[in-house]
Order: sequence, then C-alpha cells, then structure tokens
Amino acid sequence: MRFSLLLPTILIAACSSVAMDTPPPSTVFAADQPTVLITGANRGLGLEFARQYAARGWNVLSSCRNPDQAAALQMLAAEFPRVAIDRLDITSDADVQAIAGKYADQPIDVLLNNAGIYGELDEQSLGNFDFDELKRVLDVNAIGSLRMAEAFTSHVQRSQQKKIISLGGGMGTPGIGRLVRGHYFFKMSKAAHISAVVSLQADLKDSGILVTMISPGRVDTQMLEDSGWSGKSISAAESASLVISMIEGLEPKMGGRLITYNGIILPW
Repeated sequence: MRFSLLLPTILIAACSSVAMDTPPPSTVFAADQPTVLITGANRGLGLEFARQYAARGWNVLSSCRNPDQAAALQMLAAEFPRVAIDRLDITSDADVQAIAGKYADQPIDVLLNNAGIYGELDEQSLGNFDFDELKRVLDVNAIGSLRMAEAFTSHVQRSQQKKIISLGGGMGTPGIGRLVRGHYFFKMSKAAHISAVVSLQADLKDSGILVTMISPGRVDTQMLEDSGWSGKSISAAESASLVISMIEGLEPKMGGRLITYNGIILPW
C-alpha cells in the first residue's frame, strides 16, 4: 500500500555477527570532547549520524549487529580515530549489558536510539497477521530502545549534555496513524516507544537528563523502502544534519515530547 504521510525512519537496529566487537587499536577517545552512542550505525541514517558526529570531533561509539559486514562504517573508523565499533544486538540483554559494562567509565552525552525495523508489510495487514513478526518488530523498536535507555542512564547522567534521543514516532500517534490503513505492527511499536519516552522523562526529571523523540522525516533509506513509500524523500545526510541541530538546541520543555526534525511538536 502506498501512502503520503510523514513517516519516521528510525530507530537508534544494527548490523549482524561478530568480528569487530571491540574498538580498533587505533581508537582514541578525547576526554575534552562529547560522546555519542549510536545504535544501527552500519547503514542509512545511523551511518550518516556516525559520519557527521565524527566530523565534528565527537567520540563516536557506533554499534551494529554485524560489524564484519559494515564496510562503510569500518572505513569511517579508519578515517576518524575517535570512532569505535562494537557488535551489539539491542534485543539481547547480554549484548547490551556487555557494552554498558565495557564503557562503564565513559560518560555519554547523547544516547541515540537509531536502530529499528519496519517489519514485513504483508504480515501486518488485517486478515494476514503474523504475530511472530509483531513480536520481532516490538522487540527491536520498543523493547530494544528501552533496554538501551535503562542500561546507559548512569553513563548519560555523568555527561555534560545528558540527552537520550529516540528516532521516529509519527505513525505511532493517533492523529497520523488513523489516516493510514494497515502497518499495524510498526504503528504499535512506535506508540509503545513514545509511551516509554514519556515515562522515562517523568522518572528522570530530577536527574537533569532530557529524553525526547525526534522524527527525522521521510529519509531515503532501506527502512523507507520497506514501508512502501514511493513519494518524495530527503537524503540521509540532510536529515542527520537537521536532527543533530535539533538535538543541540533542545530545551527542557521538549522533554518527553515527539518533535519533527524541523521543530514542530506533534500532539500525543
């Protein structure tokens, strides 16, 4: 089914198997520079976030499921000595806890939950539901991001900027979701994700941590193709640049909110 609405391209999932589950020997973090942790950094928007943050001089903790298959990410790490690559499946408690422990002493200014999947379209339409597929989409898009937030809260709290950012969300809102038929699993996963963002901000309000969700727009990535969209889109480079600027300018009143890449607060 084709549709013409604001589609989030998410969230922060990742690459697949092992090979580079530790930072390359050349990785050197700068204590006087901020740090970002990006999930799903092997391609698309995640890779572009890693590239742009690296170019700004940040320490970049990039992660994905299959680092050995992430050629572009490995090239980026070879070019920028402050880029580390870790194997991480955000649906795995063991993986998330291992990375949290590995960087236990590293403050993280921005936790960027970019990893996400759309799910098979023909398996999330009424009359053809595959509930195993629903579990898979929820595990990555909603549970995985919450798992990351819980594991890295202390890392973020010790940083200067103190931000937990999730990507996507528009299709999870009643206002947009009701205008598009089907896409049940993706909508449900983003609605759950938004609810988690709201709850996290409420729990962390006294810690100084800002938790929010940013919709990056219709970005020309594999996820957008998986959604069935065939209309206009923006490049990953443009979207990442706009989202990074939005993250830099976040104000406390934006905590627990769903915001578009150009600053519009969407009702939820």
